[in-house]
Amino acid sequence: MLDKESILHALNNRDLLYIVLFVLIAVVIIILFRKKPPLRYKKVQNLFTASERKFYFALQRAVGDRYLIFAKVRAADLLLPISAKDRSRWQSAFNKVACKHFDYVLCDEGLQILAAIELDDASHARADRIERDRFIEWACKSAKLPLIRIKTAKHYDAKELRSTILRAVGQR
Repeated sequence: MLDKESILHALNNRDLLYIVLFVLIAVVIIILFRKKPPLRYKKVQNLFTASERKFYFALQRAVGDRYLIFAKVRAADLLLPISAKDRSRWQSAFNKVACKHFDYVLCDEGLQILAAIELDDASHARADRIERDRFIEWACKSAKLPLIRIKTAKHYDAKELRSTILRAVGQR
């Protein structure tokens, strides 16, 4: 049979257990939700990889007298989903292009977008890149934005590059 003292002792132990449990939960919550300092950033040394830089200068020689060349332009700055009544569907389509970019974009002197250029290196043979490239090709086609794909090379012929670009933008 339990006496009064045993019952008080049991209650005190149980209360103590609840207090310890509450304190532990509070500490875990504080640790998980405390404000962490923002990560610092570092400056990237070069805008282009060596391969991208080589192509940029070839592109400059090929069409720099005719077009303005922009690099690393967000796909969402060139491609927007057609408005839909379903806002979540529009947002989903926008999100698909928001994190992607084109290597180069050609504009006329009035800054009208003429074409996007993708420089394809070995990474474009990876399964994830193939899927990404197919989506970008489809999106450009649906928006009637010429997409010019150029394989990386040790050397680029400026005349050949110019001819390829002029054909793609429909000019001679």
